[in-house]
Amino acid sequence: MYKNITSFLFLVIWLMLTHTAFAFPQNALKPGGVAIIPVAPANDQKPTVYYQSKPVALIKGRSNWLAIIGLSLKAKHGTHQVKILRRGHKNPVYTSFKVKPYQYRTQRLTIKNKNKVNPDKKSLKRIEKEYLLKKQLIQHYSTQAPKLNFIKPTKGRDSGRFGLRRIINKQKRNPHSGMDIAAPRGRTVKAAESGKVLYTGDLFFTGRVIYLDHGNGLITLYAHLSKILVKMGESVTRGQVIGKVGSTGRATGPHLHWSVYLNGNAVDPSLFIEKRRK
Repeated sequence: MYKNITSFLFLVIWLMLTHTAFAFPQNALKPGGVAIIPVAPANDQKPTVYYQSKPVALIKGRSNWLAIIGLSLKAKHGTHQVKILRRGHKNPVYTSFKVKPYQYRTQRLTIKNKNKVNPDKKSLKRIEKEYLLKKQLIQHYSTQAPKLNFIKPTKGRDSGRFGLRRIINKQKRNPHSGMDIAAPRGRTVKAAESGKVLYTGDLFFTGRVIYLDHGNGLITLYAHLSKILVKMGESVTRGQVIGKVGSTGRATGPHLHWSVYLNGNAVDPSLFIEKRRK
């Protein structure tokens, strides 16, 4: 099959622009990026594709089935392998791509509520429970074809870019797993794409949240909301108002924290919308 993704890069870009009816994120072979890989001819039945033992999103183009793979912020640079199961073929086929090293910037923040930085025992028990819940949510995989024509969910200034290495109250914390959009409290938040409400709730760090399922392991998170205007299980359309900006959870002020997950990995939301910005 395809031995080296580099030799097919121009083919993929051409397919993205001319040979499919779908929008695509930018192809970014770096930690926290997205790999777009041709995995089977379009006249084949839909294959099943795995990356790191997890199923990945697939889109059918005019010439090829394309895998849309989310790369972890912890992804090591070098060669990564993809397993392809094609209908009518006894043995799996493997293809590979190379992840390039990338260094994200550092951001320093001060949080007044010290329990949001160094939680007490009661809070830690809650955090542990919520960690398992969030892990389950971002690894959710539904069979419907993914919807990728994203819009920016609210108007505002980008106040915290994806991947920033965060130092909070002079203590190192996990890299930023989403995009922060500074906006006034109460400003409307819209669904970036059509999907189904996977979860709503109030969590320790992220405050009032909404998780949307867009198909094939593509999940979006909207956090720190002041109000939630949808219910679990509800179907929403692209651009529908689903909540309002707030500062619930661990936040320095009113803003929307927006995350995008693919096959369980947080990826850079700007890859889905920046190419369409004016």
